[in-house]
Amino acid sequence: MLHFLNFDTSQLPSEKAQVVICGSGIGGLTTAIVLRELGLETLILTRGIGNTYYSQGGIACASHPEDSPYLHLLDTQRAGRGLCREETLRILVDEGVQRIADLKRWGVEFDKETTIEGGHSFPRVFKVKDYTGRAIYEALWKRVKDLGIRVVMGELQEILGEAKVEGIIYYDGGLKLIHTKALVLATGGAASMFLYTSNPVKVRGDALGIAMRKGISLLNPEFVQFHPTVVKDTNILISEAVRGEGALIIDQKGERFVDELQPRDVVARAIYKKLREGGDVYLDLRVLQDKGIDLEKRFPTIYTLLKEKGYDPQREPIPIRPASHYFIGGVEVDSYGKATLEGLYAVGECACSGVHGANRLASNSLLEGVVFGYRVAYRVYHDLPFLKEEERKVKHKRKGMHNPPYTFEDLRKLMWEKCGFEREERALKEALEKLRGWLEGWKGWEDTIENRQLLDISLVALATLTTALWRKESRGVHYRVDYPYEREEYRRDSLFSIFDDLYTN
Repeated sequence: MLHFLNFDTSQLPSEKAQVVICGSGIGGLTTAIVLRELGLETLILTRGIGNTYYSQGGIACASHPEDSPYLHLLDTQRAGRGLCREETLRILVDEGVQRIADLKRWGVEFDKETTIEGGHSFPRVFKVKDYTGRAIYEALWKRVKDLGIRVVMGELQEILGEAKVEGIIYYDGGLKLIHTKALVLATGGAASMFLYTSNPVKVRGDALGIAMRKGISLLNPEFVQFHPTVVKDTNILISEAVRGEGALIIDQKGERFVDELQPRDVVARAIYKKLREGGDVYLDLRVLQDKGIDLEKRFPTIYTLLKEKGYDPQREPIPIRPASHYFIGGVEVDSYGKATLEGLYAVGECACSGVHGANRLASNSLLEGVVFGYRVAYRVYHDLPFLKEEERKVKHKRKGMHNPPYTFEDLRKLMWEKCGFEREERALKEALEKLRGWLEGWKGWEDTIENRQLLDISLVALATLTTALWRKESRGVHYRVDYPYEREEYRRDSLFSIFDDLYTN
C-alpha cells in the first residue's frame, strides 16, 4: 500500500531541494528558520494557515526566578497520567527557556505579565492578549521572508522512496515533483476527523495517512484531547486563559460544578456529564468585569468572535460543549524528531515525541513546536551529508473507477458517535467493522485528490479506533465507560501500523 495516485515521475514538472518542510505552523517555520541560519537551503510546502495561527492561549515556559523547569515537568507529568517520556519532557521544559528567548529575538512581543492556565502550578504562560499563536505566526513568517526562504503553495500527495526518502509529489493545479533526501512533516494533527472540533476542517491530518502508507507507525493515536470550552454549534474555542483570569463554568441553574483550573480532561468530562444529563453548560465571563478586566481589551479576538455569533459576553453566559481539539499521537520520532524511515522527520502535532503522555497540559503545544523544531533542524543539518541522493524514475498505475462508499462527513459522524469523548467496546467494534468495510475496496477508488485525502484520514481513524479498543482502561483523555480506571498493565505506549491490519493491504 505504497501509493494511491497514478503518476509517472518522468512526466512531471520537477525540481530539487536540499530540505523540504511540509507545513507552516510553529514547528515547520522554526525548523526552516534554524536550517537557514545554519546555511542550508530549505523549501516550505504549505496549503495555508493552520492551527498555530488560531492558538489563543499562550506558550508555557518556566523562566521566572520563583518557578523552575522541574515544577513545569511535574505539572506536565501529572496531566500526562504516567505516559510522558521523561527524556523528551526534560528537553521540553529545559530548552523551552532558551527557545522563548529565540522567539523574542525573532520579533515576538509578549505581554509583560505571564498568566496561569489549567493544570499549571505557577503563572508561566507567555501570551499576546488572546492571539498568541497569530503573533508568533506573523513574526516567524516575517523572519522566513527576511531570510529569503522559498515558500510553495501546494499539498503533499505522495512520499517517494522505499528504504529512504527520495522525494515528494505535491499538488498545485496539477501533480509536481520535488527531489529531496530530507523531508520534515509539520502538517498538524487529525482532530478534525471528529464531527465537533475546534480545528479548521482543512487541517485534516491526512499527511499522517501518507506516512502510514510508507510503513510509518503511529504512536498513541487513541489519545485525542477534547477542549472543554468550545462555543456550542461552532468551532470557536474560548481560550484556557479566560478561566485562568477567573471565568466560571456554570450549569443552567447558574451553579458551579467543577474546578475550572483542573486539567482539560477533568473539566471536559465534568461538562460532558452535565450535557448527558440533559442540561446546558455555560462559560460565564461576566465575573471578569467585576474584577476590573475589560473583556474587549484583554480578549479582543474572543470578544469579536462571540459578538459576530450574536453573543454578548458582558451581559450573558456563553453556551459551551467539549469538542475534539488536539491529536496527541502521531508519527513515532526520537528526541530529535527523526522517524524510522531514513530522511524523514516530524515535528509538532503530527509527531509523537512523548512529551504529552495521555493528556496534553495547556500551552505546551506551541512550546513543543519551537523546542523540537529547533532540534529537528540541527539533526537534519548533521544527517544531510550522510543521506544518499537518488532520483529513480517511478511509475504507478492503479485501475480505479469507483467513488468511495462514504464521505468525510460520514467518517466524522462515525468517529464522534463511536469513538468520541466516551468509548466502550461494543461501539468501537461496530465502528471498526464499518470503517474496514468502507476501506475494503479502496483499490477500486478513482485516483482523485479528494479520494486520496479520504483514504489517508481514514487510515488515521483506523489507527485511533484500533488502539482505543486495545487500551482497556481510562487514562488521561482516553475514557472507557467499560474500564473506568487506570490499569498498570496499560501504562505503556500503543503502536499502530497499517501493515499489521489485514483489511487495508
